[in-house]
Amino acid sequence: MVLVSLISIFFIVKPGESITQSYYSGDAISYQNNVYIVTTNTGSLEIFKLADKELVPLTKIRPYNSLFNSYGKFFDAKFSTEDDHLYVYAVSNYTIYKYEIIGTNFELVKKTTNSFWEWHNRVDKIGDKLITISAKGVKVYNTDLESIVAYDFKNINAPYNISGNDQFLLSVDEEESALLIYDINKDSIITQIPLNFKFEKGNRRAYQDLNNNIYVVDDYQAKKFDLNGKLLGSFTHLDYQGFDMAASGLTNHVYFSNGVGVVKLNSEMGLEDYAWTGNLGGYAGWAMGLKVVYNQGDKIIIFNNSNILVLDDKLDKIASLTATAEAEIYPLESLFLNLNHNMATVDSEVLVSGGGFLPQEEVNLSFNNASLKNIATDYRGRFSTKIKVPNVANGVYDIKVTGNDSELSYSISFQVR
Repeated sequence: MVLVSLISIFFIVKPGESITQSYYSGDAISYQNNVYIVTTNTGSLEIFKLADKELVPLTKIRPYNSLFNSYGKFFDAKFSTEDDHLYVYAVSNYTIYKYEIIGTNFELVKKTTNSFWEWHNRVDKIGDKLITISAKGVKVYNTDLESIVAYDFKNINAPYNISGNDQFLLSVDEEESALLIYDINKDSIITQIPLNFKFEKGNRRAYQDLNNNIYVVDDYQAKKFDLNGKLLGSFTHLDYQGFDMAASGLTNHVYFSNGVGVVKLNSEMGLEDYAWTGNLGGYAGWAMGLKVVYNQGDKIIIFNNSNILVLDDKLDKIASLTATAEAEIYPLESLFLNLNHNMATVDSEVLVSGGGFLPQEEVNLSFNNASLKNIATDYRGRFSTKIKVPNVANGVYDIKVTGNDSELSYSISFQVR
């Protein structure tokens, strides 16, 4: 079998050509015999429900900033069941949101914004406690979103890589090439276990079972350790990049993803089954984020680059959903604006050129706050156009260009004589 290379997985894009947003992480839960999936990889909070072998979209929203009259991005989300209610927590910049899912309804319950500029990279649960993960470490919250304790345990380069329970936190630290075990009660790292990485940095997460056995996959092997770092078992895989290791906790199986697919092991690290995911959910699959929930057997949810894929415990496909949102475009260079003349008389022609806007974006050109014309930028976010100096009195005026989508703007002074 020929394995698809990373280059073909993540596309080669020509200038001005759009690509599809990748699904690489998220969460899943089994609630009242239904499986729900959430991801924020597109910047939106997207929730899906598994129904009749399909992933049905329930909601897709972005956080609204009334101060700036604009929509932001969500960075992470986590399901939670509390008093038999289903909630999802989400983070955006300095704000934590709590939503309740009631059937197909989706309601904001509470949100809180910190005043000390702590940027939330992730939101998760350790035991029954809500946590956020930032460059400052791990903070624990109550259900009213009030911070109650903080731990100085961080992974600045890869906040995704922190996981754990209400006693121990784990971090797959690529800088240290190690798995770090942090004891919450001792407020310190108690064990550092060497791991082997040969690929570029990526999201990697370990799994800890109820007996505090720890499972992790590096770029050579899936491994099982105790809290002291003693190796209890291992399984050699195909030397592809190890991503996540996960289990439902209700069966005797663990699963790991390594890009080309997902592997099912028993708790003694013996091979049970495997599935190639390159084309299983659609073109350009690359198995990264992994969640396992129990719903009439294990259900394996794979964030599979071009799609979200759901498998049963035999690793047969149940459902998949293809990514449709285009990857976000961004300016390719700093804003700039040039004139071929810095001064001219009324009715003279002036060449205005600039860049630093979005590729193929419509921009508005104004003179002294009066709109003159709209122009489309090229694939580099640049434009060039001629304007005629309006009939105004002699003096110094601003020529301003504003992106209609990006709202980026730049101005330059011009003298009428």
